[in-house]
Amino acid sequence: MRTVRFSICKSVKTPAQMQPCTPELLNAAFDNQLVSNTCREIATNLQKVKEGTLTRDAFETLKSELKAQNLPVVCFHANFTDGYRHNESAVPSGLSIYDVDHLTIDPRTYYNNKVAGREAELQIPLAHISPSNEGVRLVFVMPKGMSLAEAQQWMADQLGDETYDGKVKDMARCSFIVCRDYLLHYDEEMLFAEREVDVPENSVTTGTARPLVACYQRDARNETTVLPPSADDETAVFEDNFLGVSYPQIVHAMEELLGGVPAQGARNNFIFAMACHLRYVCNDDPRWIAQVMPRYGEEEAKFISTVRSACNRPQTKTVPDLVNRAIEMARKQQQVDELIQQNGINAPKPPVMPQKLTKFMRLITKNVPEHLKPSVAMSVFPSLGAHCKGVKFRYNDNALVEPTFMNVNVAEMSSGKSAVNKPIDAIMADIKEQDTKNRKLMQEYKEQYDACPADEQKPERPKGLAVQWVKSDMTPAAFVQLMADAGGRFLYTRMDEIGMLNQLKTNGKGNNVTEILRLAYDCGEYGQERVGTKSVSECVEVRWNWNASTTPGKCRRFFADSMLDGTLSRMSFCTIYTDDDRMPLYGIYDDKYTKQVQEMVAQLNNAKGLVVCKKANALIAEMLEENRQYSALADDDVYRELSYRATLSAFKRGMVLYIMNGQKWSKEIEEFVRWSFHYDMWCKMWIFGEKMRRAMDLDKAALVPGRRNLMEFLADDFTLDDLNTVRRAQGMRGDGQAQLRKWLQRGYCTFNPATQQYTKSQQFLSKHQKQAA
Repeated sequence: MRTVRFSICKSVKTPAQMQPCTPELLNAAFDNQLVSNTCREIATNLQKVKEGTLTRDAFETLKSELKAQNLPVVCFHANFTDGYRHNESAVPSGLSIYDVDHLTIDPRTYYNNKVAGREAELQIPLAHISPSNEGVRLVFVMPKGMSLAEAQQWMADQLGDETYDGKVKDMARCSFIVCRDYLLHYDEEMLFAEREVDVPENSVTTGTARPLVACYQRDARNETTVLPPSADDETAVFEDNFLGVSYPQIVHAMEELLGGVPAQGARNNFIFAMACHLRYVCNDDPRWIAQVMPRYGEEEAKFISTVRSACNRPQTKTVPDLVNRAIEMARKQQQVDELIQQNGINAPKPPVMPQKLTKFMRLITKNVPEHLKPSVAMSVFPSLGAHCKGVKFRYNDNALVEPTFMNVNVAEMSSGKSAVNKPIDAIMADIKEQDTKNRKLMQEYKEQYDACPADEQKPERPKGLAVQWVKSDMTPAAFVQLMADAGGRFLYTRMDEIGMLNQLKTNGKGNNVTEILRLAYDCGEYGQERVGTKSVSECVEVRWNWNASTTPGKCRRFFADSMLDGTLSRMSFCTIYTDDDRMPLYGIYDDKYTKQVQEMVAQLNNAKGLVVCKKANALIAEMLEENRQYSALADDDVYRELSYRATLSAFKRGMVLYIMNGQKWSKEIEEFVRWSFHYDMWCKMWIFGEKMRRAMDLDKAALVPGRRNLMEFLADDFTLDDLNTVRRAQGMRGDGQAQLRKWLQRGYCTFNPATQQYTKSQQFLSKHQKQAA
């Protein structure tokens, strides 16, 4: 009779790091972003299998890799006295797991039909969808006196299941953790309740566990290496790192040092050489080597045979130089990767879009492939904002702001940037229809005006003929007139290339269109005064939302002179990232789709006046504090400057979705607001980060009135480090060694090799004696 708990570990690859599970550890795992992203990626690839664009074998391989690399594991059956996940040290917890895999129906349907409402009766504290998204896992309290196998059969009888995962589970069997969205039932109090456990003698399966560093077995007759029957046996105990360096990093480094991944025809020799080197970091264990080493397209039987041959080959005990170099390369790369992981802004991939979206976002992105959804989601807001007239939001600083959006889609050629056009067309359908009518009336007026004899009264210009969807090729006078005709509505423009903004010149002077862009974001005043009777003399508040597309290089060149004038921080950026070079498959955009979009857009047309959402402001307050702390810790001026308006833009996006959701705040809106901020910031830092840092450095250097005598800031005895500290304080770059050499040559100081100190010379002190304060 014992009182125990179950155990948890960060990875299936680290079975020697099991620890007692607490509610805090388990909840943190459920809410971990990497776990959520992994579950979503597996679900996305499962959908590809259903669509016929991914084979089942490829999916199973990908799923196994993602689970092993990214998901923590829980052993609900037991805790382990020595921290190792093996039967010898297992202390039963009194819990068991029941798996139903490869369901042909939705896992939620299975749960609702067979389990929902019976959790207390069946003593089920936890139920969730499996990571594969094709099954259900139940964690339940074992009936007293039963073994694991008997308890599973009991649960199958209670649910009326003829088939289930009936493999005998030993105490070391672990389960992958899933994201909170996959939870079907969670009774934390029952799960972590202390319970008296009466363990029958046959409850623990024996004979399957292996020691921590399992040596390979040799047949006594022929000395051939015997590998285990299953390459993915979860009870095999191997570390996932060598002296803190992960095996995937070591393998990748060895691949480079051995000349790269082998081509067909050279695989066998390459695998043999790789296995020979991996013996030094895998305890000379072929099973361990087989676990960490890729197959390189080789057949499994031939791969295993090659690994065996490598392990039977006599070799020196001295670690080869290539292995040491590979470990060092891998260690350095791992350090870089860890830094990148800690700072999401510099991550190699943009932040993953939330899996759960609002009803409108699901609709507007449903017809594009997964990798295009982020760019579509970000690009639709300028057209959505164009439907708001007289709508204002109160920001956290009490300023009233309007839904002003300027979005630039930055991606390589032929990457699918045009995928945003159809969704925007559906959003703008009502405005386009009204514009067509008003353009016709305006054309009739122009014809009447031109046909009117000079001696007759000219017809007056019609009032209220607003045309909102306008071209980028317009004069400042036309721009002002269109703005005045709009009567407080937004103008909207879509451009296939960012350079088309140059078609709108201000006052006929070069490319200073960025002045209007800054005014557009702030709804600032713009206009012109003319004396001619036919000239346009108006002063308007600029309300102009627009979309543009370009490539990264063109984007940087276009805004090269606008790094520090506030233009970039007012815009939102998106990109298209994918490793899949297959032709994308789009859904169908028809009248039904447009009608569905228009029904939701109507809520923006109907909104008026001040719209307030306290939960949105509370979220922004949290984000502002998070950004402030991050900027301080990272000491990144560029991030800090860009984050202010990026947070404001995220707030506006959230408020637009709030209106379209019937002015009801939701978890989906909150997650989208956070994601859109980090996504926008990632894109800005990726495109402009380094250029803005250089521009800021030059801008600060221009404020330095002149260099001072650095000796004045140093004690009579000083070191190179002291000088470098002074140089940095004065805004100087680089090391001070060259400067010290000049000082020594000119007799300003002397050097003592024993103390590694420099001393100001009498010559210097006599000429540059410091005056007392």
